[in-house]
Formats: sequence, C-alpha cells, structure tokens
Amino acid sequence: MPSSADSLEALQARRLAREISAREQAEALLEQKSLELFNQALDRERAVVALRESEERYRLIVELSPDAIVIEVDEKIIFSNSAARILFAESSSLSLEGNSLLSLAGPSFKQKTQEELHRLRNGHNLNESEEVAVRLDGTTFEVSVQRVGLSYKGKTAVQMIARDISSRKQLEQQLAYQATHDGLTGIPNRNRLMEMLREALNFADRYQFPVWVAFLDLDRFKFINDHYGHRVGDKLLINLTRRLQGILRKTDIVGRYGGDEFILVLRGGPDDNMNAVMVERIMETVNEPLIIDSHYLKLSGSLGLATYPADGSNPDVLIENADIAMYRAKESGRNQHQFFTREMNQQHQERGQIESALFNALERNELFLEYQPQLDVQSGRIKGVEALLRWQHPELGLLSPARFINIAEECGMIVRIGEWVIHQACQQCADWERAGLGQLRVAVNLSVRQLDANGLFGIIEAALTASGLAPACLELELTETLMMSDLERTLTVLHKLRAIGVGIAVDDFGTGYSSFAYIKRLPLDSLKIDQSFIRELEENEDSHIIVRALIQLAHNLKLRVIAEGVETKFQYEFLKQYGCDEIQGYLYCKPLLPAALEAWLKEHP
Repeated sequence: MPSSADSLEALQARRLAREISAREQAEALLEQKSLELFNQALDRERAVVALRESEERYRLIVELSPDAIVIEVDEKIIFSNSAARILFAESSSLSLEGNSLLSLAGPSFKQKTQEELHRLRNGHNLNESEEVAVRLDGTTFEVSVQRVGLSYKGKTAVQMIARDISSRKQLEQQLAYQATHDGLTGIPNRNRLMEMLREALNFADRYQFPVWVAFLDLDRFKFINDHYGHRVGDKLLINLTRRLQGILRKTDIVGRYGGDEFILVLRGGPDDNMNAVMVERIMETVNEPLIIDSHYLKLSGSLGLATYPADGSNPDVLIENADIAMYRAKESGRNQHQFFTREMNQQHQERGQIESALFNALERNELFLEYQPQLDVQSGRIKGVEALLRWQHPELGLLSPARFINIAEECGMIVRIGEWVIHQACQQCADWERAGLGQLRVAVNLSVRQLDANGLFGIIEAALTASGLAPACLELELTETLMMSDLERTLTVLHKLRAIGVGIAVDDFGTGYSSFAYIKRLPLDSLKIDQSFIRELEENEDSHIIVRALIQLAHNLKLRVIAEGVETKFQYEFLKQYGCDEIQGYLYCKPLLPAALEAWLKEHP
C-alpha cells in the first residue's frame, strides 16, 4: 500500500503535467492567433498596395484616355484628365477645376444639360448624346457626350466623358451636300430638286398658289463641248447657272436636271400669272453671249413650261409635261418657249408609239423609197431623181419623213436607216441603168448623225461596189445647218467623198446659216433652193430678188442650181428665165414608187 508521501508526489506531478499542457496549448493558440493577425495584416497591406496600384492604373488609364473625362462634385469640377484639359482649352489663366459641367454646355443645350444633371444626381443614368459644347475660351464645337452618376468619397458625383466629333460632322455635312447638289454648278441636283419641288407644291396646295415648272435645254451644247472642249463647256454651265440665279427670286428654285438640262421652279403668289415678260427674261438670259477662254459663245435654249395644278399635281408629272413642251419648242425651230397643252401630250404619246415601232420597221419591211425626177430646165430631159423615204406604219398609216426622221435621229436609228437608204437608192439607180433608162443621178439626204458616224465613207463605198453604180451617179444632200454644225469635220468627210467622185449638194439653201464664206470653202456640186422661196414667187416680190440672187451666187461659184417644190407654170417660166439649171416638183411629177417611176421615165425619155 503506497504511503501518503507518494500519493502527494503523484498528485503534484499530475498537476504539473496539466499546467505544462495548458501552457503549451496557450502558447500554440497564441502563436496561431499571432500568425492569423500577421496574415491579416499582410493581407491588408497587400490590399492597400493592390488598391493603390489599381488606383494608379485607373488614374493612368484615365489620364492617357483619348476621350475627355471630367468629374463634378457639388456642381464643381474636381478632376479632369489631360484630354479634357486640351479639349476644353485649359490654359494657365483658364482652369476646368472650379467650373461646372453646365458651364461647358452650348447655349442651345443649357436647358437640356441642366435637366440631365438633375436626374443624374438623383440616381438616373442617361444614354450617350451629341451636343454642342463650349470651350473655356468661348469657342464652340460638336461633341459626343456620356454622363454617369456615381459616388465619390461618399458624395454624389457626375462623371462626363466627351469626344470631339467636329470632323465627323463636317464630313457628314460634305457628304450630304454632295448627295443633294450638283458637283459642277453647286445648285440642287435631280434628287434634291425633286424634294424641293415637292415641298413647293405642298406649300402651294396649302395656300392655293400657282407654281410653274420650266424645263430648259441648251441648243447645240454638244457642239460647244466637242469643238471647244469640256473645260469650256463646264465654264459655260457655271456662268449660265449664275445668270439664272441672278434673275430669279429667293423663293424660286433652279436645279440641274442632267447634262445641259435645267429645271426652274417659279413660285407664284395669290395674284401671280406667268406672263411673257418673265419668260422673255429667262430666254434673254440664256441668249446673252459669253466670252470663255477668249471664245465668243452665243447660246440658245428651248424652254418648256407646265403649270401647277392645271398640268399636273406631282413633281414627276409636271416635269414630264414641261419636258414635252420643251421638245415641242425644239421641233418648232429651237430657241423658243412653249407652254404645255393637252394636245402636246397626245402627240407625245404618238411620238412614243412611233419610236417603239421604228426599231422594227426595217425588219418588217415597212420602210420604202419613192423617187421624184429632177428635170433639166432648158432641155426638159430627166437628169436625176431624189430618193425620198416613206414609212407604212401598221397603225398610223403612211408617214412622211417629217413625222419620224427627227425621232430616228434622237433614238439613234437614223444611221441604220440611212445605210439602208443609201444601199437601196444605189441599187435601184443601177437597175434602171441596166434596164436601158440611161445613166441617172440619184440624190440621197444625209442627217447629222450619219455625218458624225465614223463608218459613213465605208457604207457609201460598200453601196457603190455592191450595186455597180458609178460614184458620179450618187449625190449626197446636206442642209446648211448640218454642214455648219462642225465645219472642219464636215470639210474632212466631204473632201474624202468628193475624192472618189461622189457629188455633194446643199439642200434647203437660204433657210440656215447662209454664210457665203462657208459655202465657198465646201466641195460642192449643186445648190438646192428651198421650196419656201419658190412657193412665194407669185405673191412676193422679195422672193424674186432672193431667188435671182441665189441663182447668180451659185453660178458664180460654178454650182448647179436645183429648185424644189415647183408646182406652177409661172414658177417654171421664172426659173427658166433666170437660168435655174434643174427643177423638181408636182408640176411635172410627184414622188413615185420604183415601178411607177420606171413607167413614167419610159414615157418621158
């Protein structure tokens, strides 16, 4: 049995062991807590460093941002990056800080900006917008702006991000201008013109005012371009535009419809009428000569007018009807004006019908030639015939050249038709010669398009070769106007034709330029006196003088004289008395089909 001393010692040992264990546990716990505190302190330090680095990075990003960034607290700017300082023209004497965001808004945007800032300070966010801003020096510019509400050091703040868009806006304006204005003259182009005309009609409809639409087309502008160059042609269009703007009122409109075509929109008042005075002012403006690059240019134009609401209720119809009236002015001799009428519209529709059918007329064998004899005045012998084109239209019946030749020229068919006429006429004349009717001369009319065509000489050579007709038996008739349209080119072509023996005649002499100096330069064989002078011989003494002078002029130039449209004995005797060489007309024979003319020729050898 253990003694009491042993028991006491064991008890103390256990107590000591418990104390040591408790102390070790406390030290371990203290060490753990110290480590935790150290780690927490280290984490806090890292967080502070990270935050400092994040703030530095943010500040660096903000500072290097190409967009202007500004922060406002209590309606005062407390921060701005370098882009903002540059954008808003900060200087040593002008600082952004201390100003308000409202002070940077343009005058017309003050109210809007103030309302937006109020909403932002109350927790509402706004989308990006485009505005006009004011720099510190007072100048204005266009910006794209985004404002955001945020908290800054416990206070409500507003951050503004702005970007200068002045260059973009300027480019947009330039593109918009180019899309709506003519690049040469600066006046509204076709698209903008239609918009402006529509607006004018809406206004006129509201107040019951009239509007006049005038379609102006310059005559012979292609000749000016070809002869003097496009640079001169462009300057001409610019000068004419300024002149037209000078005579129109501010409420009127002038636009370039295309090429050498202009549209004038003339607004009327409650008592306005389009009178002859205004039309004459427009025509006089067009006709006034111009001197461009030392070239003296005399312009003329054809003007067609349509009235709103009488001639149409929308821009398309009014311009179409003014265009129809303009074409009537051209057909009436150019350099004239015409008001649209319902009859013109019917004729325009017929014109479309003719043009559509003309493209197939050759293939359908609807075109044919008639021939009218040309008689020697002194001997009465048949010297030649003139080939005259006719068209048996399937719906409109028999058409004379006056009904369709101009249309054929404008739509480009005249070259094909002209080639066919030359081949037919040469072949027919050769056939008559082979039939024993003698060697006749056949006259064929040429148009301006044929003279311009590069293949004319080849066409004539091919027709002569295919038919076997002698070149001297073919005579080409050209009007004065056609010859003078491009004199140098005309001379080149005619000399080339004359070199192979083809004859050249001036048709309708006395109705065109009548420039004797030009006539003298041309390689001509004969001159045809226009029938308008022949018709007036019995009624007008002046016609006696003109015809005698023309005959004498031609003979002095060693040209043969042919009078067309001879219908009476008096005309024949007058022409014979004054030495006219040949005549053609109904007095002796109307134009006939080949078979009928062959029979006539056999009866009148």
